[in-house]
Amino acid sequence: MLRFLTLEHPSINISMNKPSLLLIGVALVSLTSCQTIQTKHGGQAEMPPYRGSAAFERMKTLVGKWSADSPMMGRMNTEFRLIAGDSVIEERFAGGTPMEMLSVYHDVNGELTMTHFCMLRNQPRMKLAKSSGDSLTFDLAPTPGLNVAKDKHMHGATYTFVDANHFKLEGVSWENGKSAPCGPPVIFTRQ
Repeated sequence: MLRFLTLEHPSINISMNKPSLLLIGVALVSLTSCQTIQTKHGGQAEMPPYRGSAAFERMKTLVGKWSADSPMMGRMNTEFRLIAGDSVIEERFAGGTPMEMLSVYHDVNGELTMTHFCMLRNQPRMKLAKSSGDSLTFDLAPTPGLNVAKDKHMHGATYTFVDANHFKLEGVSWENGKSAPCGPPVIFTRQ
């Protein structure tokens, strides 16, 4: 014989039998045991350290605030920071201005990739094409919604690590299916 539990309230009437209660109890225990993140005393998640590809780790050395002077654009600022358990690098260029853009760097199957959210209102995806001891070069990867034959877009970028406090950025712009002027390389200085 099944016994029922009845909860009564003026606006709620719930009846459950013992197997239902047991099933709910098992589900609650299972869900709470699925927690994979330990928490510190402040309730903050304690994650194991993330170690990315060699190129990701190299790019990570840019975390911080940077500025440069460009003959075409004047004073430029950019900031790199780690997000998502230190597995993603966010670069915010010209923050707080109409030219603000965002680039996001992360590994996909051990290879560094970038998505550039551009002021041209497109989002070219790039992949690491070349890596040396002092530079990382990104080239366009297949990007949904981007017509390479006609859309103006950022097609590539090279980051050259001059020293701990300087890097050089060379962009590759693309328009009407071919390379277009992007401006001279710019040297950024750590702030």
